[in-house]
Parts: sequence; structure tokens; C-alpha cells
Amino acid sequence: MCSKKVPLLYKFKEVCIKEADTFAKENGIFFQTSNWSDFRSCFKTASFLGYNGDKVVLSCVLFLLPVYLTPYKIGYITRGFVCDYSDKTLISEFTDFLKDYMKRKHIIYLIFDPHCQRRVDFNDPENDINEFFKSLGYIENNILCLQPKTNYLLKLNKDEQCSTEEKRLWKGFSQRLQNDIQISYDRGVSLEKYRGDNKKAVEIFYNLLVETTAKKGFGHRDLEYYQKFASSLADYVTIYLYKYNSERDILYTENILKDVEEQINRFNEEIANPETTDKKRERLYPKLKEAEKQKKATIKRLEIAKNHTDDPYISAFFYIKMGNKAYNFYGANSVFLRDLKLTANYWDLIKDSLDGKVETFNMGGTLKLTTDDIKKDPMYELYQYKCQYGGEFVEMPGEFFLISRPKLFDLFHNKLHYFRRLIFRL
Repeated sequence: MCSKKVPLLYKFKEVCIKEADTFAKENGIFFQTSNWSDFRSCFKTASFLGYNGDKVVLSCVLFLLPVYLTPYKIGYITRGFVCDYSDKTLISEFTDFLKDYMKRKHIIYLIFDPHCQRRVDFNDPENDINEFFKSLGYIENNILCLQPKTNYLLKLNKDEQCSTEEKRLWKGFSQRLQNDIQISYDRGVSLEKYRGDNKKAVEIFYNLLVETTAKKGFGHRDLEYYQKFASSLADYVTIYLYKYNSERDILYTENILKDVEEQINRFNEEIANPETTDKKRERLYPKLKEAEKQKKATIKRLEIAKNHTDDPYISAFFYIKMGNKAYNFYGANSVFLRDLKLTANYWDLIKDSLDGKVETFNMGGTLKLTTDDIKKDPMYELYQYKCQYGGEFVEMPGEFFLISRPKLFDLFHNKLHYFRRLIFRL
């Protein structure tokens, strides 16, 4: 006797990409919007919505790369789909829908890197979502992944008054970070903001990025890539440019130098005073030595400042705010920033995220998790810096394959590396 087919809880349908936009933008996943499609125009797209009754509960934009001279395609769901990943029935039913769609549309395989949390602050979850994905037929991939696997998140209370939330966040910063932020303002670092479609601002960012990548030893795209990215998301991208003010910094540094010299004179006078005890002199000598060291460093910094009276841009960020999420997506710093002992920081971006809608500020990638010892991770220094903000280290599930045609997958992925060879050229 045949068993009855269990009715599906959810319904899915293919829609135009603009219809999928609303749900993705409310949830702040800009990778799954028509704006991102405009940016990655080398792809064709297929868009879907999932419904529970009349309520939208899922959206997905599947980016499709044709395999030339064949009817086949390779799919990529960038940071999607957009849904509640705790709803396993929803994920399972949509995966079945995708499998059927892939067969009908000649999609060899798709790459899937879900935008959800797997581990927070290195704590293993009670139920590993990666195991759930694998139970549905997804194959985990840890080689040459397209998106960073980790982020550093700062949670924001959208229901709190902005001024109150700002104070709470500030208190959560390390003392060193608070000092660095305040010193940057005191020394005259000024902020300029531009929409993403401002080509001059993108060019300034790009020049700083070239400096950054040359120093750090990693690559970058050409200028047109970043201009297209920023203009495609112009309504959501703000370019933050930080400019150096040499006149103000020279005045500030000269005052510091004056204070240090006065301190050195006081120490010397006390040491030379016949009434000073030997015990007190022993306490004064280390202080004198430290003050002389500070004087030397301050003089050096003053010389550097006087060599940069052209007031260059020293730091830049691509800030994205969409729906309930905000991101520091790209960042770049001048070598001059470190020479001056200044630190780029996210405080202005964080404050601009306090709009009563945004729930998380994403500082971007941190650890690569490629070493057994976290301190040997190539991004450990960046991780330590971001920890000063008092947020959470988030490990995402990573990248998975959903394969429809195994033999063609072996040919185009394992042997020809077709997708990855093209994606970084487009």
C-alpha cells in the first residue's frame, strides 16, 4: 500500500529579481539584491521567493555562469539564501526545490555560502548547522573559498535611544581603543563622506588600497571594479575618507613636546636637589628615562608631520548600510598612518549605524582559521584589534556545493577549475 505524500509547508516560485529585493534588503543581505546583480553583470540570474501562506519567508538570487558552447551553467548563491536558518523544514524544502530546478535548467552544480552563524567566540553549537546542510546533500568545501569564513560583529540595540546606545558601546571599548579614537580627533584627523557614485572618492580610496595591498602582500582589483561596485550600491554605500591636518597636529605635538620637556626638567631638578633622598632618586631615574624616550619619539613624529604639510588622506572605508545590517566592507590605510602613530577606527561608522533599524555592525573578516595555534594565524593582529570593540567573533558555515551532474562537476570544477578561473577575471 502506497504511503501518502506529505504536503509541503512552504511554496516557492521563480520571480523577477526586483520582487526578491524587498525581503533581501529588509534583512540587509546586499549580495542577494538587484544592486549586486548590476555589479556582477557578467552573471545571469534566477530569483526565487518562498512563502508560508501569503507571507514571504525566503528570498534567493541564484547567479548563473554559462559554460561556453554548451547548454550548461554553474550557479552561485552569494551569501544566501535569505531566510531564518533555524527553520530546518524551510531549508530542506527549498533545497529540494533547487535540486529540481537545477535538473530542469541544466545547472551542473551550485556554490552556496549561507549568511548565518555556525560558531560564536569559538563555542561549539549544540547542533552543528554544517552537519544539517550535509544531510541535505550539500558537500562542504574548504579549498579556495570565495568569501571570508569569519566576521567580527558588534550587536546594536535598535530599540534604545541613539545617545544611550552610543554611551553603552563606548564603555565596551578597551581603554586603549578609546584613547586612540580621542587622540585621532585631538590631532585633527577629519572625516569626509561621499556617496558610492562619487568617482573621485573611489579613486582616493583606491590609491590608499594600493598602498595597503603592497604592504600587506595581498592582491586587489582594478579601479573600475571598485567604481562599479560603489555605483551599483550607491544608495547604500558611503565612502568615508579620513584626511590629515598637519597644522593642527603640529600644534598638538609641539604642546606635547613642551609638556614632556618641562617634565624632564622637573625630574632633573629633583634628582639634583641635595634634599632628595637616594630612595626617591631611584624612583625618579626610570621616570626620567621614560620621559626622555617619549621626547625622542615626539620629536620624530613632529619631523614626520612637518614633511606632510600637503595634508594627505590617510584612511578610507566602504561603509554599507541596508535594512537591519551595516558593514565595513572595504578598508584601506596609508603607510603614513602608522608612521604618525595614528590608528584607523570604526567609531564614526558605528555611530552612523545607530538609526533605529540596524541590529549588527559587521567589521568584516578576521581570522583565517588555517593554523592550530590562533596566534600564528596570518590575521591574528587584525583579530586582536577588532576584539577591542567588545563584539563577537563569528564563524560562518563556509562554502558548500550542491551537485546535479557529478561527472560534469568533476570535469569543470576538479579538472578545469572553470568557475574560479573566470570569476576573478570578470
